[in-house]
Amino acid sequence: MGWFNRKLHRIKRNEQGSVLIETALGLPILLITIIGVLEVANMLFVSIAVENAVLRASRFGITGSNGEAVSRIDQVRTIIEENTFGRVNMDTVDIQTLVYDQFSDIGEPEPYEDDNDSGTWDEGEAYTDVNGNGAWDADMGTEGLGGAGDIVLYRINYAANSLSGLTDWAGKSVNVSSTVAVRNEPY
Repeated sequence: MGWFNRKLHRIKRNEQGSVLIETALGLPILLITIIGVLEVANMLFVSIAVENAVLRASRFGITGSNGEAVSRIDQVRTIIEENTFGRVNMDTVDIQTLVYDQFSDIGEPEPYEDDNDSGTWDEGEAYTDVNGNGAWDADMGTEGLGGAGDIVLYRINYAANSLSGLTDWAGKSVNVSSTVAVRNEPY
């Protein structure tokens, strides 16, 4: 028994390999923390870039200028692409520009007569086709950039993927969106 106690006592005092064990336990936690911080920073950057892009696009849109040989909507798209610094895939980004007569019309449905008192528009009920597309819409906005004095809503929706791919196993992306409504200048 004495021999065993001496060996056990020597093993307890021996610190060789402790750094390896501590590293094996601590390194994964450190790496996950660093990757998590980078992922959050990336999502914040994309969110801020999208917000900045929609503001700059709306500032261009209110002027009504069209100095180049491309359409105004293509110029808005180019401004968004330039101001997101390549972090937004322009093939998958959803850019909407809707025109309204008044700020209070934003997000409002086209007016209808609720004949059956259901609280929603039902097939066959009369409605006013405000945007002229031949169908009742839950949002009366008309697509486009409008004319002088029109209210234009600029909306960008983007499903941002992770930077590292670490969360790809969950099949989730973060939805980044930004909206601004402006009145076009009298040009």
